[in-house]
Amino acid sequence: MKRTLITPPVYYPVVLDQVKRHLRLLDLTDQDAQLQSLIGSATSEAERYLRRRLITQTWNLFLDAWPWGDILLPFGKLSSVTHIKYTDTAGDQTTWYDSSETTYVSIDTDSELGRIKLKHGQSYPSAALDPDNPIEIQFICGYGAHAVQTITGASDASPIVITITGHGYTTGDIVYLYGATGQTAANGQWIITKIGDNTFSLNGSISAGAAGTDGSCVQQAVEPDIIQAILLMIGDAYENREDKIVMPGLVVHDLQAARNKMFRHRLWERASG
Repeated sequence: MKRTLITPPVYYPVVLDQVKRHLRLLDLTDQDAQLQSLIGSATSEAERYLRRRLITQTWNLFLDAWPWGDILLPFGKLSSVTHIKYTDTAGDQTTWYDSSETTYVSIDTDSELGRIKLKHGQSYPSAALDPDNPIEIQFICGYGAHAVQTITGASDASPIVITITGHGYTTGDIVYLYGATGQTAANGQWIITKIGDNTFSLNGSISAGAAGTDGSCVQQAVEPDIIQAILLMIGDAYENREDKIVMPGLVVHDLQAARNKMFRHRLWERASG
């Protein structure tokens, strides 16, 4: 079964500042390019192990035939199905489902693997199918976009109130703030309480004694265990830059810490393609 990436993610699950804080390199810049490369590598490694795609992205899944029951989509965290199309033996492509269709199927975004479920009394199209990847299913998956937003205000109060126009967050979201030079106490990871469409407070934060108007903020929608595992993998790759270490009498213990953190989030169900 063929899978094709249509729209790749814009951001990674972690930002450079997060990695530098983890490695205690905040005051250095000469390693930034290397660290950015390691972010991409560790993200790919985590996705392979988890059998997931972490940040919002669009894929096409192609099937050779209609299944007997539900269609299970890969990667977990299904957000939506854009369309289902099929090509018949005459080479004509038909759109059987799009976001406005309510007759044939329902989309289950709550299950571990997203599912396309036939509604009661409905069936898949009966047309004879082209032999070459005739069924095309386009879907969007991922924990979230992890889009970086600009801070326009940080109060001199406890807890600190952050202003970001149209931030889109809800109470209980986890965010990571960095680059704030005025209200420096806002930097770091926080659980938030939404105050309004443009403001939220950082739970448990204590003001550094100065208001601020700068910095960046990103929602950490990916599971904290996975974020921490990615940071651990980056740290390991940064400290061990060769393929092998050969030293007489050296005993290397692999703690498996990153995999242990990711294990319970690994997908075990089998997708339709």
